[in-house]
Amino acid sequence: MTDPVYSPDGKFMWTGTEWIPAPPTAEEAPASPPEQVLNMQDSVVGGDVVHSTVINNDPVAVTSAVIAALQQMGMVNQTPSAPASPPPTPEVVLPAAFNVGDHVEYHSPTNARWLDRCKVVAINDDGTYRIEVPKSTRVETKHAVVIGSAPGTIRPASPPYNAGDRVFVDWKGYGHYYPGRIASEHDDHTFMIHFDDGDVEDNVEWGRIEPMQEDSAEVQEYVENVMKEEQELIEAFQVFDADGTGTISAQKYFEILTEVGDEPISVDDVLEEFAALGIGMDSEIDYRELAKYMVSSEAGVESEQPKVEVIVRDAEIIDGRLKGYAYAHPKLGEGPVSTSSILGITYDERATARVETRNTMYVVGPTGWTTPPADHPFNNPYSAGEQVKVEWKGEWWDSLIREVAGQKYLIHYVGFDSSWDEWVGSERIQKVS
Repeated sequence: MTDPVYSPDGKFMWTGTEWIPAPPTAEEAPASPPEQVLNMQDSVVGGDVVHSTVINNDPVAVTSAVIAALQQMGMVNQTPSAPASPPPTPEVVLPAAFNVGDHVEYHSPTNARWLDRCKVVAINDDGTYRIEVPKSTRVETKHAVVIGSAPGTIRPASPPYNAGDRVFVDWKGYGHYYPGRIASEHDDHTFMIHFDDGDVEDNVEWGRIEPMQEDSAEVQEYVENVMKEEQELIEAFQVFDADGTGTISAQKYFEILTEVGDEPISVDDVLEEFAALGIGMDSEIDYRELAKYMVSSEAGVESEQPKVEVIVRDAEIIDGRLKGYAYAHPKLGEGPVSTSSILGITYDERATARVETRNTMYVVGPTGWTTPPADHPFNNPYSAGEQVKVEWKGEWWDSLIREVAGQKYLIHYVGFDSSWDEWVGSERIQKVS
């Protein structure tokens, strides 16, 4: 009997016709029925788990894992750069003055957005306002703010929504607005939303909600288009859902990714991402939610907006990907990160690196590398301003390096005017002993 063929990570076994989860070894076998654990390996370096969530084949959790896998493989945007917004709402009309007790929004310079649920608590002698700004753990007081639209100013609060109101909502903050209805409001002024397609999202904050002007032809066209795009994807998935459960198996989705379309993904890449995220082939995926996410992602694909920047330390490049510790990643938060394939690296005059991937620009400081890339400026044995010896027609002359460009150096011969300055390679330079 031939030995079984396992995937590179040892988590899957080839039966001859399909990949199935590999059986546990004697050391790994659990004493009680196992729980399937979703390891958010999208934020893992060297096997260190950042997020671990017990999913027990929960289709919603598995779908979130699949979305993370698609992000890693570059199949969908991690951060849609130009949200597909509903038709714009009228600009906020600024009043001449506020009264104590008025509800306002404060444009936070730190958060770079409007914060709601703020209140005017006093009017200063100079006409500025003292306001209270509720934060997650405390209430801050801003002592002298003015009416306006710039950072640090206040404006009238968005009108409160009521149960039953028709609205547009940025679904899960992915940057795409879907039509729905306010179902209820919570004490913290977040809302439960019932979307037109049947989905429900709870604890939606004001900032992701826009009023819907249903009598607008532009609004009606937007609603029709977004619903059509989503429905087309759902119907495509329904071909593989013979029982009408609303889910498809991860095994079937694996086959779709690796066998269907003009550019199927390699089996090894999909296996690697599924295994890293703990997605078992017997897991079920909620394809309605997956379709909604795919519509959201596609909305920003053609955008020319700047990519989000993420600062990384303890960085190194392995197999064409950047790995390290990220600060304030917009999707992953703070923690270890493994990026998609690197598109390019540039360095500024201070040797700060900008590592570009499909969706993100990662910034690594001059000393932020565990293992610097081969072309890192600090790997250069010479630096601008350094005194060296330079060979010219068989003799070595005292010189100074004026500029460095890769492995080329603009040198100045000491005692000669600048007309003798020239660019030379490292083969013509020696350190001064």
